[in-house]
Amino acid sequence: MSLQQSLQEITSSSESQHDKIGRFKDLLGTLSSFDSLNEFATAILNEAGSLGLVVTRPVLSAFIAQVGASIVLAQERRKQLYLNLLERLQPVLASYEEQESQAREQLANVYEKQAEFLQAASTLFGIKLESGQRVISDEFRVRINVRILRNLLEDIEDATGYYDDGAAEAKDREMTTAERMVHADVIINRAAMLVAGPAASNEMKIQFKLSQARVSEVNQKYLDAAVKYFDLARLDHDQIDAESRLMCLSAAVSCTLLAPSGPARARMVASLIKDERVKDADGPMPAEHAMLQMLFYDNLLPSKTVTTYVETARRKIPRLHLRKKIDSGKEWTLDQAVTEHNLVASSKLYENISRHELAAVLNLQSADEAERYAARMIQQRRLRAVIDRVDGIIYFNLGKKDEQLRRWDDVILGVCLQVEDVVGLIQKQHPELIN
Repeated sequence: MSLQQSLQEITSSSESQHDKIGRFKDLLGTLSSFDSLNEFATAILNEAGSLGLVVTRPVLSAFIAQVGASIVLAQERRKQLYLNLLERLQPVLASYEEQESQAREQLANVYEKQAEFLQAASTLFGIKLESGQRVISDEFRVRINVRILRNLLEDIEDATGYYDDGAAEAKDREMTTAERMVHADVIINRAAMLVAGPAASNEMKIQFKLSQARVSEVNQKYLDAAVKYFDLARLDHDQIDAESRLMCLSAAVSCTLLAPSGPARARMVASLIKDERVKDADGPMPAEHAMLQMLFYDNLLPSKTVTTYVETARRKIPRLHLRKKIDSGKEWTLDQAVTEHNLVASSKLYENISRHELAAVLNLQSADEAERYAARMIQQRRLRAVIDRVDGIIYFNLGKKDEQLRRWDDVILGVCLQVEDVVGLIQKQHPELIN
């Protein structure tokens, strides 16, 4: 008897619905080829009107599970079966939301195994998390949202060569990193309240916090990322294994290094350096210990030291942060972070320094570039210094001398204002003298 005849025989029989479901499942268990499985799903949906939802729903759920568990089907064949099913479900989606959700989860599994993370995230994003047709638990919502986040982040890492120096940038991508992160922010905001509730398991909460940290890091909110990684690194051993905690601690150190120099970063360094795992040079994290020591004491960071850290840190700094420019248009690299740190360190070593000497200390191309760094940090209140543009000298925090310079600037400003007043009076009384 052919498959079509078997299906027709079960459909037209006078058996109870329960018995029909059992026979359909038994028949399904004998199928393994792509063609036979595809024919089975098509026939069930074509006869849905006569079979009724009570029969077709559990049979389709069994079909979805069997395709996912098959050891015979190739991934591409499995993917095509799910895509075909989802296409056929669209006209009657209101009646089969549960089955569509199951198919999307299984299809996302296939995409993940094929490292097609953006497609996996897009597939999961199509799952309805609010519905009047079925009961959806908060735990399910949390799990789907966290999974979408993880796939978006994996896709960013794959698209940018996040950790490797491979040719990932040559791949065609539908979205930029910035666009992916907009989606990630939406998911985080959508899931935050659910994760804080009782429905989320400890494992889900940890995965969500890790995703939050990774999103902050990609968005270049390095101090926020450092705080989140450090919180994860301090969790109990029964919540997260020792190696994962060390990886999170290493990530916190790297994010702190990448963060803009200033009081906020100094406080983060002070918190990290107290951790027992980085206190000892002979401990499990020698590279992180050495870097924190230099950051804490505001030592200059030579290029060789930075290179050694990049190569030996327990968690490798993502390549995304080593590039000169990312596709969001922002520029923030490890080199820039190190330059700012060395500028602060120079302020501890020198009372004053010429622009050209500072450029040499900071390993910059020109004195103008060194001045731009100093001016920006002064404006942002991350560096206490005064720039004498006439003599080309930068005066760092000098106490009384600093105050004298400021008073002298005030005197010059006062003279300039008086001269401007005199010019104004001359204009009023003798306009013919003004061209």
